[in-house]
Amino acid sequence: MSSANSASSPSLESRITDFSSRFSPVLVKELRQGMRTNLFVIAFILLQTFMILCLIAGIADPGSRDADGFFWFFIIATLLVVQPLRGFAALSSEYQMNTMDLVQLTRLNGWRITLGKWTALNAQGLLFLTGVLPYLVIRYYLGNVNFVTDLVALGAIGLGSGLMTAITIGSSVFKNIILRGLLLAAMFFFAASISSVLSLTVFGTRGRGTQLESTLLFALAGIYGIIFFLSFGASRISPLSENLATRKRVTALVFVLIAQLFHFFGVSEQVFVVTCIILGLALIDALTEPLPIFSRVLAPFRKHPLGGLAALFFSPGWISGLAFFLLSAALLFGSLLLGNTGISGPDFKDPGDIVLFLSMCNVILFPLLIIHLFFSGHGSHHFTFGVYVFIQGGLFVLTLMIIAIGNALSQYEDLIYLCTALPSVLIYAENEAGADSPLHLGIALATTVLCLGFPLLRQRRKVREFFAALKSTPLDNASPAE
Repeated sequence: MSSANSASSPSLESRITDFSSRFSPVLVKELRQGMRTNLFVIAFILLQTFMILCLIAGIADPGSRDADGFFWFFIIATLLVVQPLRGFAALSSEYQMNTMDLVQLTRLNGWRITLGKWTALNAQGLLFLTGVLPYLVIRYYLGNVNFVTDLVALGAIGLGSGLMTAITIGSSVFKNIILRGLLLAAMFFFAASISSVLSLTVFGTRGRGTQLESTLLFALAGIYGIIFFLSFGASRISPLSENLATRKRVTALVFVLIAQLFHFFGVSEQVFVVTCIILGLALIDALTEPLPIFSRVLAPFRKHPLGGLAALFFSPGWISGLAFFLLSAALLFGSLLLGNTGISGPDFKDPGDIVLFLSMCNVILFPLLIIHLFFSGHGSHHFTFGVYVFIQGGLFVLTLMIIAIGNALSQYEDLIYLCTALPSVLIYAENEAGADSPLHLGIALATTVLCLGFPLLRQRRKVREFFAALKSTPLDNASPAE
């Protein structure tokens, strides 16, 4: 009996200490490797050390704002900066070590690969969160601390850490160091923005009625951001014959419709911001997709009576992305009108508001005009997100230069803004100088028509092939139309 017990004890111990067999082997590998890295161990030890020091400072000076600020600073720095940085090599390392092909030979598709990478990193992030919980309880017993508020803030930081990790994993597919550097700078900007949102929605609205609604709304935006950036990375490592565009666009519309429900809680301004973020991300991704005319992609749309109409908005490629742009603009316009029924909003009888609305939409659409003007061949067969980012960066610098020139030559300010006619310049001109004349309205409308019509005219052969493929029988081969 004793020998049987001794023989069974090692297997029982191994089952207790090992991961469950229900977990993916790749996920288990990522978890084990991640928790053994020096960065994870050092960050965890440093976080515990700083938490102890902050508690000592709180005991020495109860209610000190400096001690409270340091306490949250180290948590934010660890979870919103240090931990997400580990995701920048999540997908690129697979290519550098030539292991991506081996991973794709398994049953894991692109979405499951990126989701597994994200899950592994956030499981480690949960260790940081659980390691901080005892210190929240100790701070509560020391006094002058709202435990519920601290717990909500910690949950918001955890959600923000998941979003930052999804951004780094999604951007890790790029091999261009400059592009990844720009995304790194954007990540720090998002981390600062999340910290500001936390201070305003969690700490700055104590006792106000809209605190819960604002927190839930921004949590909704964070959840969408996680799904979007994971899908963004998955679409870059998946073959073009795998349709991920439909899921991404439908998900964006679902989250936008859910966000509109918050109009009835008196947070219409926040709803507009969240709607712009969701639709902006979905549109940038849709407008920078290649145009894969594959039988596997288009055949599901041909099986249904309304499949052709659905393909016009939800099939992969920038052609359907233009139709999705019109649908998104209509939803954004409806969101503004819905918000105007509750609290003060735009009056679209004023031409200036129409100019502002069109220019906001044209900011997203304008780089597509430049892509198809100078990179027409590249835009049909490859993702153009990198080109899009560089064009937007160049337009931002150009806008700053034009605004500086307009401020220096104030007597010719209106003429300078009219001659450049960039959407971002028109936004500044309408906000600062009241650009609400019929001429400004005509320029905004002409820019919208040009951005929509020129890519279709430049790629008219591709457009004909796309619509012909929707109406015809399944293609004989799965090669893209040349």
